[in-house]
Amino acid sequence: MLIVIILVASAGIYFGFVSGTGKSSTTSSSSTTSTSSSTTSSSSTTTTSQSVPTKTSLQVDELTEPDYLDPAVTYETSGWEVVEQIYQGLLTYNGSSYTTYEGVLASAWTISPDGMNYTFELRPNVAFSNGDPFNAYVMWYSVYRTLVMDQAPAWILGQNLAAGNGVTFNVTDSMLNSINYFKPSPSNLTVMSRPDQSVVVLNASAIQFNLGYGYNGVEPYSAFLATLVTPMAYAVDPAVVASHGGVVATTENDYMTTNAIGTGFYELQSWVLGQSVSLVKNPTYWANSLPKSQLNDAIAPAILNEIVIYYKDSATSIADLRARSVQMISVPVTYYNVTAPISGIQTTVLPIVFGSSEDVHYLYMDTQAFPLFNNIDVRKAIANGIDYQDIIRIVFNGHAQQWIGPVPPGFQYYNESTNGLSPYQYNPVQAAISLAQAGFVSHLPNGTTLNPNGRQFPAVSFLYDSDNPTDQGAAEIILSNLGAIGIPITLKSLPFRQYAATIDSSSSVNSTFAMGFGYYSEDYTSSIDYVSYFTTADQIGTSAYVDSQVLNYTYQADAALNSSALVGAFRNITQKMYQNYTDIWLYVPEFMAVTANGVTGITPNPAGSAMGYFLYYNTISYTS
Repeated sequence: MLIVIILVASAGIYFGFVSGTGKSSTTSSSSTTSTSSSTTSSSSTTTTSQSVPTKTSLQVDELTEPDYLDPAVTYETSGWEVVEQIYQGLLTYNGSSYTTYEGVLASAWTISPDGMNYTFELRPNVAFSNGDPFNAYVMWYSVYRTLVMDQAPAWILGQNLAAGNGVTFNVTDSMLNSINYFKPSPSNLTVMSRPDQSVVVLNASAIQFNLGYGYNGVEPYSAFLATLVTPMAYAVDPAVVASHGGVVATTENDYMTTNAIGTGFYELQSWVLGQSVSLVKNPTYWANSLPKSQLNDAIAPAILNEIVIYYKDSATSIADLRARSVQMISVPVTYYNVTAPISGIQTTVLPIVFGSSEDVHYLYMDTQAFPLFNNIDVRKAIANGIDYQDIIRIVFNGHAQQWIGPVPPGFQYYNESTNGLSPYQYNPVQAAISLAQAGFVSHLPNGTTLNPNGRQFPAVSFLYDSDNPTDQGAAEIILSNLGAIGIPITLKSLPFRQYAATIDSSSSVNSTFAMGFGYYSEDYTSSIDYVSYFTTADQIGTSAYVDSQVLNYTYQADAALNSSALVGAFRNITQKMYQNYTDIWLYVPEFMAVTANGVTGITPNPAGSAMGYFLYYNTISYTS
């Protein structure tokens, strides 16, 4: 799953997010059309001086560069950020809302009463930046390309869609490579218009999605539109792919990894690996000629001619901002006291009221570990034994919020799902009592020992990310808190990449690291995405908690067609997990926007990848 994490160190982000440019020309061709591109990537380490910013360009410092530029493969925030400027999908979030949508390549859509069929009317006269046309055939290809390639993020679509109907029909890589998408033959049309498949071309400007073929089964899905906002459902030029290896099942396309040609308002000018990405305004952008009355923020032509994103650590980013060599930086909220006093800079902490694409943090315990965390009294002792407000005050300078999961604060139905519950409270007396009730020796704050003839709690390895100073600070507080009541923990840190690989493995919660920090950030912005992560059996990074009732409530939420049913399911899930202390919900950091005065046009959006708090650069201007 996409774990969009912004590290608070000079390290990379996992799924999440110097100078130099290069440019060359390539020509791609297929049996159907000839295309040209000025897109290039470079692995050169030659650096040039960072250019002086002007009112026609914006320069940005961030922590890490993209993983891939292929919409079917990218699974990190920094990759999504760049892809979202170049490629486009059918729809996107409506401004700062993540529960309503507006059309991008689609002009309108309808949903069947049973929630199983979604029909989209496409905009006319849309073209890729190389001149190739966009149509329903291209959209059919793009979705099936993601499903057939079957890379890490493909599950987002695979929940409800599949390359085959499970009976008689299967879309294959050879099939995708053989169709003429600009002038399809009658046999091509027969394939793409078969009604017994997930994606059906109705005509050149209309396409239908039929749910029920994915692993969710024959059920509607309450967040299906949100899955279509992701890069997995963006339009890709079939001719460009065909000219560079075509589609190969379960395999990445090397050319598409570092090159990009889309229908969007920006083009990729260069990607100098390890240094920067340069985007330039698409001069032939299809929406340039549209009247203002037909535009929305998602399709409006770009204001700035150029966006250059440099990849640097937080300290260097702040120095660049002070020197005015960049106008925008991405640093964690823990740097608020550093950036807020800088003259000519706007530092804004975004309240958690509209949702968040920042990660939620929790403490996991292997609930299958006998005879420790399988005991509810042990889990209760830990829930009461942590000083949450100390962590928020000391580690985050107050810029974080304690939460009750699995729906995150700021997301739709959070208040309804918690239904009056209070976050777990620090109560060392109750923690000691619960630990004693579990059969272990424990200690009250006044030094009194409870259950002195009980078992000593064994030392437990506590896993956290060594590249993340907030993890380090929070872990040290938890070490002190739990040690005081009689639960000794041994802090075990791994560099981020190793840490992520460890908790992403199938044996992530086991006797080696039976306790530690977990985190999650949405793959698509919907409450059900979080709920499914925390409640589905054998999910990554959770406490190995499995409950048939909770799973049933999750399935009900998946298929809910009205808010009443969704709220009821969320409320039942939250109550059950809360009472069983399945995870210890810790904190949700706030987002921080740091820009030079005169940077305007940023629309906060919880699904945002760019800089972590907005989707698109096209509406941004720099006027001072």
